[in-house]
Amino acid sequence: MRSLRRITPLVVVVLAGCGGSHMPDDEQADFGASVVARGVIAAQQKCDAVGMPDLYECAEAPSSPTGERMAARVALGMYRTFQQSCYETAGAGKCEALVEAAYRKAKAQESSTLETGIKKPPEGG
Repeated sequence: MRSLRRITPLVVVVLAGCGGSHMPDDEQADFGASVVARGVIAAQQKCDAVGMPDLYECAEAPSSPTGERMAARVALGMYRTFQQSCYETAGAGKCEALVEAAYRKAKAQESSTLETGIKKPPEGG
């Protein structure tokens, strides 16, 4: 899936910790997908800023002080961890759909936040 290659980092421990939690499997999968999507978005922004929109390429780039390589590697690691745990309980199709939906939702929230954060100039000013 091409959009997942562009997915964008934070905490693999959160995903690993979901396996032992008392949340129902569906809630675990939704939460994990949300964490993965936000991590991917953050990494994607870092990689885009240096002209590397593909996370896989960005993860293989030379290390830099701006941290895009590390961000991409963490995001991809989170995604792989999510795949392994989610696929066992929910199946590949459902897990991929959850990540796609979480990604779209996070991007929409990000856009909404950016739009509301921009102040309009006073009219007639």
